[in-house]
Amino acid sequence: MKKILLVSDGIFHPPLWGRMILHKFLRKMDGFAFEDVHSLEKLPADVNNFSGLVLHFHHKQISPEALARLDEYVKNGRGILAIHSATASFKQNALTYFEILGGRFVGHGKVEMIEVKNQNSEIFSGIPNFTVSDELYLHELNDKIQVHFTTRYGGKDVPVVWTKLYGEGKVCYCAPGHTSGSMKNQNYQRVLQRGLEWVTE
Repeated sequence: MKKILLVSDGIFHPPLWGRMILHKFLRKMDGFAFEDVHSLEKLPADVNNFSGLVLHFHHKQISPEALARLDEYVKNGRGILAIHSATASFKQNALTYFEILGGRFVGHGKVEMIEVKNQNSEIFSGIPNFTVSDELYLHELNDKIQVHFTTRYGGKDVPVVWTKLYGEGKVCYCAPGHTSGSMKNQNYQRVLQRGLEWVTE
């Protein structure tokens, strides 16, 4: 059984109802046991006993101490599954944080239908293209990411799901997550499950 720390917070962003759906779905996954905290400032002393972190929050600041613990945690071989507004957090003080995740949020449009296309990914093989109603997050991207799902926006393919190696650890980022409908989408749930399985292999 793999222990996972679910770092999740928010009433309006990310919305509480969507977070509740995510929590319920994750706890149905076989082979994982979840514990909850609301902030990276609250990582437990035994955090290295957790195989991975799930990040689903929108926080403005992170202390140097908490960021250093996160950096060491991933570099030493643990995993992160980051969802939606995780990349919009800590914009003012944490370049290392965006190096870990592989992308820095730069903006988004309105909530609209987004067609998400699988780019023949081995990690996510068998998951078909799907459509969700959500905010499309746009990012400044690290050139070391591997893109697995995209959508078409402004005449270009925009990454929606990517993975990245960081030290000995693994990171997966999934952009949808503003609406409860996204969290209920069965194909998106398959993406989240496969992403968590990969980062904790």
